[in-house]
Amino acid sequence: MSIDRAFQLSVEPKNRILFNGDWTKDLTTTLKITNKSDSRQAYKVKCTRNDLFRIRPPSGILDFNASIEVQISFKPTGNEPESDKHHVGIYHIPAPEGATASGAWAEHYGPPQGEKRLKICFENN
Repeated sequence: MSIDRAFQLSVEPKNRILFNGDWTKDLTTTLKITNKSDSRQAYKVKCTRNDLFRIRPPSGILDFNASIEVQISFKPTGNEPESDKHHVGIYHIPAPEGATASGAWAEHYGPPQGEKRLKICFENN
């Protein structure tokens, strides 16, 4: 499932977040976000389960054509994780010049300007 609400950022991978390896150990993958809009954008990255996944950095500001690599980590629980059960959401809004990410989101009303969801998948190599 991928929801794209006027999404103006580019993300890699495009379709899903893949954790590849031994799911009984901590796994980390990278999500690259690039601002393809014509203005500064504040972004947020969220997940369905904060006890299973850690996102660093979870928010920030991207100037036009700037990119950032976001680390997404999986913390095992002892149970085999299910693919396609969880997702990561990427949200963005315009960020005024000089605004911080938290400030831009605090002053924003209504839904985000753009939203994209990527399913989380697991592969055991």
